[in-house]
Amino acid sequence: MGGTSAALTGRRPDDPIEVRRLEAGAAQAEGLIPLIAELIADADIRFAELGRIAVCIGPGGFSGIRTGVAAARGIGLAAGVPVTGATSFRILAAAFEKKGDVPETYGIAAPAGSNTAFCQILSRGDVPLTGIAALPYAETGAFFEGRAGVLTGPAALALVQGGYACLPVQEASLMPDAETLARIAPCLDPERDLPSPLYVRPPDARPQTGHLVPRQED
Repeated sequence: MGGTSAALTGRRPDDPIEVRRLEAGAAQAEGLIPLIAELIADADIRFAELGRIAVCIGPGGFSGIRTGVAAARGIGLAAGVPVTGATSFRILAAAFEKKGDVPETYGIAAPAGSNTAFCQILSRGDVPLTGIAALPYAETGAFFEGRAGVLTGPAALALVQGGYACLPVQEASLMPDAETLARIAPCLDPERDLPSPLYVRPPDARPQTGHLVPRQED
C-alpha cells in the first residue's frame, strides 16, 4: 500500500521535514537502506543523534511490512535509539485530518488483495471506533454504512464505484507516507506503540505440509 519513503524531521519543531521516496516500481528490499543512508548523509548527522525512529507496521504488503520493521529495529538497536510503530491507518487518518473539513465519523479503506479491503471507522480527532478488519468487498457496505459519514483511503473509490458501499468519498488518493509518519512520530509512545508487524490477515502463501507436492530429487 503506497510507495517506499523515508523522512527526517529537524531539531526544531518548525524545521522542514526532509523526505526521500523510491521511484515507482523500485524494489523496496534493495532500495530502502540506501534511501535512508542518503537521507541521513544529506542531513549530515549520525544515526545515534536521532531522537526516535518510527516505522509503519501495517497492514499492507507482507514483504514491505517485514522489510520496514526489520530496518527500523536494526538501526534502532545499532544506534541505541528508541523505535516506535504506527499503523498505516493511523498514518492515513493523520493525513486525512490534516486536510481539514473532517466529519464527525469517517471510514478508511485500503486494498488487501483478492477483492478484500482493510477497513476501519474513526471519529474526528483520530479516535478509532473499530479495529482494523480485512473484509470481502461484499461485506464492506454493512461495515461502514450508518456508522461512517464519509469514506477515504486508497480502496474507497473501488468500493463505491463497484456498488459495495454507498458513501461520499473524500481524499481517495491518500497513501501512508513517511512525511506524515514523521509529523506524528513525537506523539508515539515507545512503551505502547511498538514496532511489531500488524498483518491483520494470514499470508496468502503458506508452506506446504505433509508433502502435498512431491519434492523433486536432485
